[in-house]
Amino acid sequence: MKKRKQVSLKKTNYLKCICLCTTVASFSILPLHGYSVSQEKFELTENLQNMSLKDVFSYIEQESGYVVLYHSDKINMNQKVHVDLENKPVEKIVEEALKNTGITYIINNRQIVLRKEKETQFSLKSTPTTSPQQKNIIIKGNIKDIAGDPLIGVNILVKGTSIGAISDIDGNFELEVPQGCTIIASYIGYINQEIKVNNQKTIQIIMQDDLKKLEEVVVVGYGVQQKRDVTGSIAAIKGDDLKNLPVAQLTNALQGLASGIDIVSDGGSPGAEPTIRVRGTGSMNASNPLVVVDGVPSGKISDINPNDIETIEVLKDASSSAIYGTRAANGVVIITTKRGNKETKTNVEINAFAGIANVSKTLDLLTAPDLVMLKKERYANDNIPVNTFWENPYYGVQRTNWQDELFDQGSVYNADVRLTGGNQKSNFMSSIGYYKEKGIITNSDFERISFRLNSDHQITDRFKVGQSVQYTYRKWYNPSTASVYNGVVWQALRFNPAIPCRIDDEHWGSAVENNELGDINNPVYEISTERHEKTNHGLLAALTLDFKIIDDLVLKGNAAFDGTIYNYKDFFPQVTEQMRKRNDAELQQGYQNRYSFLGEVYLSYQKKIQEKHNMNIMAGFSAQKNKGDFFNATKKSFADESDDQLVMDNGSVMGAINGNYYPESSLASFFGRGFYSFNNRYLLTLTFRADGSSKFAPGQQWGYFPAFSLGWRLSEESFLKDVNFIDNLKLIGGWGLLGNQDVADLQYLTIMKKNIDYGNKYTFGAEQVGGAKINSLSNPLITWEKTGMTNIGIDGTFFDQKLTASVTWFDKKTVDMLVPTVAIGTLGRATIPDSNIGEMRNRGWEIEAGFRQELSNGFMYDLSMNLSFVKNKILKLYGNNNYIGSVSYGRQAQEISRSYEGKPIASFYGWKTDGLYQNMQEIQNDPNIQNDPQKGNITPGDVRFVDINNDGVIDEKDRTYLGDPNPNTILGFQAKFGYKGFDLSLNFIGSFGAELYNADRMQGLDPSYSYNMYAEALGRWHGEGTSNSIPKMSTQRTNLNHRTSDLFIEKGDYLKLKTATLGYNIPKRLTQHLRINALRLYVTAENLFTITPYTGYSPEIGYTDGNKQRGVDYAQYPASRKFILGLKVNF
Repeated sequence: MKKRKQVSLKKTNYLKCICLCTTVASFSILPLHGYSVSQEKFELTENLQNMSLKDVFSYIEQESGYVVLYHSDKINMNQKVHVDLENKPVEKIVEEALKNTGITYIINNRQIVLRKEKETQFSLKSTPTTSPQQKNIIIKGNIKDIAGDPLIGVNILVKGTSIGAISDIDGNFELEVPQGCTIIASYIGYINQEIKVNNQKTIQIIMQDDLKKLEEVVVVGYGVQQKRDVTGSIAAIKGDDLKNLPVAQLTNALQGLASGIDIVSDGGSPGAEPTIRVRGTGSMNASNPLVVVDGVPSGKISDINPNDIETIEVLKDASSSAIYGTRAANGVVIITTKRGNKETKTNVEINAFAGIANVSKTLDLLTAPDLVMLKKERYANDNIPVNTFWENPYYGVQRTNWQDELFDQGSVYNADVRLTGGNQKSNFMSSIGYYKEKGIITNSDFERISFRLNSDHQITDRFKVGQSVQYTYRKWYNPSTASVYNGVVWQALRFNPAIPCRIDDEHWGSAVENNELGDINNPVYEISTERHEKTNHGLLAALTLDFKIIDDLVLKGNAAFDGTIYNYKDFFPQVTEQMRKRNDAELQQGYQNRYSFLGEVYLSYQKKIQEKHNMNIMAGFSAQKNKGDFFNATKKSFADESDDQLVMDNGSVMGAINGNYYPESSLASFFGRGFYSFNNRYLLTLTFRADGSSKFAPGQQWGYFPAFSLGWRLSEESFLKDVNFIDNLKLIGGWGLLGNQDVADLQYLTIMKKNIDYGNKYTFGAEQVGGAKINSLSNPLITWEKTGMTNIGIDGTFFDQKLTASVTWFDKKTVDMLVPTVAIGTLGRATIPDSNIGEMRNRGWEIEAGFRQELSNGFMYDLSMNLSFVKNKILKLYGNNNYIGSVSYGRQAQEISRSYEGKPIASFYGWKTDGLYQNMQEIQNDPNIQNDPQKGNITPGDVRFVDINNDGVIDEKDRTYLGDPNPNTILGFQAKFGYKGFDLSLNFIGSFGAELYNADRMQGLDPSYSYNMYAEALGRWHGEGTSNSIPKMSTQRTNLNHRTSDLFIEKGDYLKLKTATLGYNIPKRLTQHLRINALRLYVTAENLFTITPYTGYSPEIGYTDGNKQRGVDYAQYPASRKFILGLKVNF
């Protein structure tokens, strides 16, 4: 007896096993014997003596859940055998039973196929009885799925007869049929295919997925639910949608895949973490959604390897997310990672890709000759002599394109290895991944190493244990790219193009010769000599317990540890030959440790009564504790600046030292959810959570968060039930209250700071002693921010599940928002505590639609689109026209963003303009400046500012609302195509309605600086009628032409092809001899093109001061365009 190679089919083998059983049952009239699956569990403990093979395999099927297929006319199943079944796996039992019988076997998960040892083809055929006038022909065929994989066990039947066959492990079949007949191929989970047989002798059949028969489930908090029964608003994203993307962060891969989710990639720095907003920005404070990984609340989505993802669900409304209470106000992202399957051989999957990256866009700057020309023009316009420095011909020669020097070709590498498998009792999934990205700016790199082990173990019939362990190591090397006057991108756009990058191997180009060259350093020198290193170790470990008390009642428990160790090291060398000198080298180093412990236990009860009443009730308790500490120190003056000598002990001058514990915080919770469905038509979901947090004072610690939602399945009503093209149509609506406890700790206490030196010493006699001071005042009434949300929608599927569509309206209002209060007095240097007095609203619509079809010729297309319309408005701060400001920028150090009542958060505020003054008469007759003391200093070519309050003076009182940086429309569009092993996927993202403030352009057009300028400055005003938008060249700032104004507001609309992937699955017949189950080659491009009116590097500009500032461009790290080549191998 010989054992044939074990074959691994698709991941849907369990469904195919059911299909095969049905197929066998339908062929009872053929000479084929098969037995239905009787139960899942397999525990055989008997010895079968002198029994026939037929009885042995019948017993195996009855006790194990396996199905056995064989030809009764080819295989003698009456042979007597002796088999010892005790404590042996199925494979060993089958091998022992078939020993010396001349029969071989194949095991495909739960399918055992028997055949003669010399039989080379497995096909089941019957010879039809025909009349003398009929002619029979023999046809051979092959059956595959839409991906090109062969299907075993497909039922092939001659229409109107009992003639049939079943496909073998390679999808092949052979059948003698009457000429001109029609054959039907059927398989559970697939649409029946009918083929007319004429004179052809070979037939290729492509089976198309029957989506109508595949019930999709989604993960909700503490459970799962059929998608068709969901009464809340949940966006479901499959792991397959994230594969093959050259991204360091999982968040980047989610862009455009679901409505209501705004993901902003603020620049292209390797390893940078984008910002996620669900249904708008919900608070002036933290607005990130809660991230739950395999049931454990964890805020570190960046630690997860995208290739480990099975599904992602985003809970957007109150009904679905209220189960997480105080942490759910900004949405919940539930991530489920991949796990193994029982009864499968160990499967090895390798996914690797490599590629290159380049800057996607560069900006047009002045050349050296043009820069000299405009610098001279400044003096002529101001009627002062030209600085003789600009007469030197050396500075009129272009020597360096600083963007070319700064930007380099980057690279990206990735390798993932995943092992999955299982036996009758257990399953596992283990993966290790390595990702490395070399940025498009020198010494800006990112590296990630990840490891994951998931396993599940059925201890007894009623008791199951699972565990998940995830370890991630991340490392960044990033130069400073985000600081005003210090960011290397900003410096490259300002540095004089006549200066060489390097003078020789030991000396760098420098602006030290004259202040007219600008008071900044060579940017390439800085990225080459500074060291900026960060590392992060993350560990997430969880243990889950499931105990089935009775058939419908399950007790579940979770215990988890989540820890992070973050280290950073910044070294700034001694600088002597650049404009901005540093007398001593400086090393800054520190760490932050944060870790939390979680314990949860809950009961789940599910019952169906008389086919009409379906209920699911869950209730439980949760407790979590968070701890941490930090330390940082600075030392200066290093005699040796070599990398291996950069340790604290080698610095001779001690700087600041700081370290402490983070305040411990705890969260205790009770939660519950109930779902009820009547007659599959009327649906009700009730949710409640009570949270108690140590962040608040006694009496304010507990918050209560109820929610409900209703569903009405219109498609089950008599007036729609007979409408054939409607598969499922459901109306939903709900309301709930959510909380936000992501605020600073201990604000309800007055905080003292002791051992103070500077300005806080006490004198005792002749001696001064460091004492203590009040650092911050208390607010004992501080409590949760609360968000009430209303959600109304309709969703449905149509035309046999080909078309899906949904429309949802939501209203999300946050009250008791923590904001600064008006100071009514002072007490030393103590800070005034925030108060729960703010209110904010986000209101909008979400639209999703998708269409998928698989054609009989093997062509598949899948189109999906999502649109989100969101409008943000601050309803209340503290009156009296007060506002919350943000960071300042520019030579005038003015705020660009402010948050006022009645306006969107982080709106742009400044001066409105009305073109440029073209002549002196316009200046003299302008009522905007009739009382302005600077009127005499204004000349033609200066900006005409608008006098908002009509007092004839342009001053601070004329600042006003300029624009909204928050997009009101977010678009995602995906297109997937497949044909005979080839596939193409495209992901478009778009953002509309936002305005951006180009702060770098504000400086890049300002001639009063000694820096290089945008090439756009060539279009400046240089005589009446020459320009009405770009002011004249001048060394003066009396009119403050380049103050914060609408001159630098630009439209931020864009449409981008985010990713495009073309792949090919190598046919199995070409790879099987290499023992490769699947081999896929693919190429992927990221950021292929962007359509936008914005003139900066990229219109994707996020937050730069928490939620207080968004959409301000100060020359962040540019986005890169990537091209990668990859392969995926499955053994």
